[in-house]
Amino acid sequence: MFDRNDLLRNGKLRNVRLAKQGNDSVRTNDVNATDYSPSSHDPNHRYDSESVGNTHFQPLAGNKKMTSRSAIFPEVSFSHINLPATVLDWKRENSTAEMATMTFVIHGHVEISTPDNKILKRHPGVYLIPPETGDVVYKTTAPANELIGVSLSSRLFATILPDYKTFLMMGQNTKLDVVSLQPLLAFVVSACNLNNPHSQMVDTLENVANDVARSLLIACFGQGMSVMPLIERVRKYVSQNYTDQTLSVTKTAEHENVSVRTVQLALQEADTNFTALVRRARTDAALELRKSQPSLTLVEIGDRCGFGSVSSLRRALKLYEQMENREVDPE
Repeated sequence: MFDRNDLLRNGKLRNVRLAKQGNDSVRTNDVNATDYSPSSHDPNHRYDSESVGNTHFQPLAGNKKMTSRSAIFPEVSFSHINLPATVLDWKRENSTAEMATMTFVIHGHVEISTPDNKILKRHPGVYLIPPETGDVVYKTTAPANELIGVSLSSRLFATILPDYKTFLMMGQNTKLDVVSLQPLLAFVVSACNLNNPHSQMVDTLENVANDVARSLLIACFGQGMSVMPLIERVRKYVSQNYTDQTLSVTKTAEHENVSVRTVQLALQEADTNFTALVRRARTDAALELRKSQPSLTLVEIGDRCGFGSVSSLRRALKLYEQMENREVDPE
């Protein structure tokens, strides 16, 4: 619930400790896995007693304590928070507004609200704040409350739950099997408590963190939805738009709300590339037209199937025949 731009500097992982007691000022102690410049973030910096970063809260009376520990990766952030009864007003600005955040109420009671009422909920005590959601208010009412936060970039979120809005039409009151989530949440807490991991370890931690966030998101809000893998969504988009001669990997990535590199990696994992995918879709369509309408000329078939010229159509058909011959070749 803190601004990633303030916490994530040049390193891939940053562990952040925030602590507050009564009306004392907040102190931070950052431990980074890579080089860190103290001048860029003074660990002795004193914050206003009613705000940390872009989160504002009611003053804590007496000896009540609030602590927050976070592990921040490029596309995933974890938080482990313990706090008394209070109200946190999270101003979701800049990079935080684009993120999706899951909140798990481990102990205590919390009420979460937004002006646009976009919050999704699973019982018991699991909340999802989708990307592009406005400011969020957390109201904890128990004497002691423990929360775990898992935030994902909008890009990563879109690759996991492209159809998350359909959850609003599902029964949100179905009870969640929280026991199955305990190992994943235990990893989140452990990551928040790491002290200066070796740089060789950070890449592995980042991959595991992404997998844990993905698993939690699907387990809590992906069941019952049509969660189609990115490669299948790309194939579907190409099959629906192969006649467009301006079809490109950039246009496809924009449609899927992901980066071009993400689309390329999905294609690479499927042992193909965008050019081959488009060519195959157009070739299949051309073969079907030749079969169903034999009177059509190659020019007409090429125009209808998105080929820029008759020569490109002929090359595609020749390549198809060569591939077919290889498949039937006994060697």
